[in-house]
Amino acid sequence: MKLHASFTQNHGLFVSCTVKGHADYTKKDPRGQILCAAVSSAVQLICNTLTECFGAAVTITELPSETAQNTLGFRLDAPDPVQSELLHGLLIHLQALAEDFDGMITVSLENAEC
Repeated sequence: MKLHASFTQNHGLFVSCTVKGHADYTKKDPRGQILCAAVSSAVQLICNTLTECFGAAVTITELPSETAQNTLGFRLDAPDPVQSELLHGLLIHLQALAEDFDGMITVSLENAEC
């Protein structure tokens, strides 16, 4: 299984991030477990910074599953440039993790001009 992070940009502002899936791991190769912890921590940090430090209105999606098809995401209800740049930083961070972890996570960006 693989992790996938998708970001949405609207009119030049980053407005949402959703992470789905789970990285595989074994006792001999725990990298997937390490990656999942790193991704979860980064997403929680940004979400908490937005809501607790900036008071941003955020819609959160969390769907745990027995089959590890987990989904964790959030969408800014009224994004501003500073909040958008926090999401941009998360995008850059997850892209770096994708490089470090040999494609165990994919990262995509969608433009939703509406």
